[in-house]
Amino acid sequence: MTGDLFIDCSGLQDLLIEGALKAGYDNWTQWLPCDRAIAVPSQSAGPLLPYTRATAHTAGWQWRIPLQHRAGNVLVFSSRHVSDDEAINTLLSNLEGRPVTEPRVIKYKTGRRMKSWNKNCIAVGLASGFIEPLESTSIHLAMSAIYRLMRYFPQHEISMSNVDEFNRQSSEEMDRARNFVVLHYHATQREDTEFWRYCKNMEIPDI
Repeated sequence: MTGDLFIDCSGLQDLLIEGALKAGYDNWTQWLPCDRAIAVPSQSAGPLLPYTRATAHTAGWQWRIPLQHRAGNVLVFSSRHVSDDEAINTLLSNLEGRPVTEPRVIKYKTGRRMKSWNKNCIAVGLASGFIEPLESTSIHLAMSAIYRLMRYFPQHEISMSNVDEFNRQSSEEMDRARNFVVLHYHATQREDTEFWRYCKNMEIPDI
């Protein structure tokens, strides 16, 4: 397909920004070691709570989101510290209702594009990078990218000054969100497992 401008909303597949244009990726796994998630919905059990509950585990954390007809459950973990089977067993043993489907493994790599706007392609949402689900930062970052795109949208031709400013603002915003999430791990007082000891003692970003 030919076109003047492409918006890559292909999520973690990053089909255009990386698959076609090789924009580069700044890997953050040294600061955010969780790289996999196990997801499984379960039947509702007990009273419907008006909040999401997050629970720390041996090598990551689990969330439970109560919905009207079921509950959403996900365990986010570091595959360097526990296996997929161990993570699945941990999640299933901490459900409050019976699972509705089989657990699904989702692999991801934390980080961001070196250039969210590369040539005539602009990555929005997960295609531009991924921090991790702990604070739902992806929703804010996607909306912010859309507003930024509206501000710098090329009316007649692509201006490199606009491209550079778009990329600068995108990188700075993602870096700030990353540092906020890293703090959740680094400020821990836990030292009972290798994972939490690593998080407590790891080198953190300079900015």
